[in-house]
Amino acid sequence: SKNPPIHPSVFSRNPNIRTYTPIRQPKHQTMSLGTRFPSLAEPLKSSRLLGLYFAASWCPDCTPVSPALAKLYQSQPSSSQKKDFEIVYVSSDTTAEQMQTSMLECHGPWKFVPFDNITERSDLKRLFETCAGKETEGLKMTGGKRKYGIPTLVVIDCESEEIVTVNGVEGVMEGGKDSAAVIQGWIDARQR
Repeated sequence: SKNPPIHPSVFSRNPNIRTYTPIRQPKHQTMSLGTRFPSLAEPLKSSRLLGLYFAASWCPDCTPVSPALAKLYQSQPSSSQKKDFEIVYVSSDTTAEQMQTSMLECHGPWKFVPFDNITERSDLKRLFETCAGKETEGLKMTGGKRKYGIPTLVVIDCESEEIVTVNGVEGVMEGGKDSAAVIQGWIDARQR
């Protein structure tokens, strides 16, 4: 049987914050992100915020973002039981080897959607309307269905599964040396 649809919705309370809300269905039919996307299940339980990092090693715009994101990720205190911020890499790399090399060379020790899980990677890209330009046709995201290119960092509140921001890359790149302030800004934004 086919999974029930989950769609992002936009609310006007803050133009920089995009909120995710499942379609209204009876509770027993509502499907959480962790149920629909197995790669997200553990990170959603173990952190306050989840960053979905849509990127590719071949993309020149991603080159400065990946190491900056790794620095932000690794700056978190390791003593707390629940991380403030976990990342899942949603790759647009061309091969598994390309993805693995990229992760070893410039990513942090974060989670990822396995390269061979094409369905999960494709469904996440469609749900969050985010992919590389060269993927739009294969993902059937032409005609305005793709809202964001790569790199994109979608930050999600793990408890409510609401989108805190789709502009996470901007926060990472503008945050500079104050990684804690960037993460805290996202935590504060989810509580508004």
